[in-house]
Amino acid sequence: MKPRSCKPSGFVSVFVLVAMVAAVLIATASLMRVASHSRHSATDLSRPQMDLLFEAAIELAKSRLAAQPEYDGESWQLVKADSGLRQAAKAIIKVEPDGDPKLRKLEIIVELGDDSVAMLRDQRTWTISLPASEIN
Repeated sequence: MKPRSCKPSGFVSVFVLVAMVAAVLIATASLMRVASHSRHSATDLSRPQMDLLFEAAIELAKSRLAAQPEYDGESWQLVKADSGLRQAAKAIIKVEPDGDPKLRKLEIIVELGDDSVAMLRDQRTWTISLPASEIN
């Protein structure tokens, strides 16, 4: 009697399955890297816009404090179509006393974008002095 020869079909199936899992893992890692690179590029492009919005907000707060020492802040929104910006923006200005009557603490929050998932948000704090004419 001749021994029966086993077909290696089980081994081939397992090998194909492992190869497919490896290919999916490689594709997923590649996609995650591309998405991360895309987010970093978007952040790099938006950084100058954020800096300009912070600068505008601090200048606005200074001018409001010069006219009105009790000014406690405000928020404003820029629509993409009206402002010429790459994306919509929102700025929130909060003004609080800083212990010294001559100083105010400014907290400014800038948000870029409409999509809550892809929105860029940054917060900065400054301590500024009131103009000499406003100090009693």
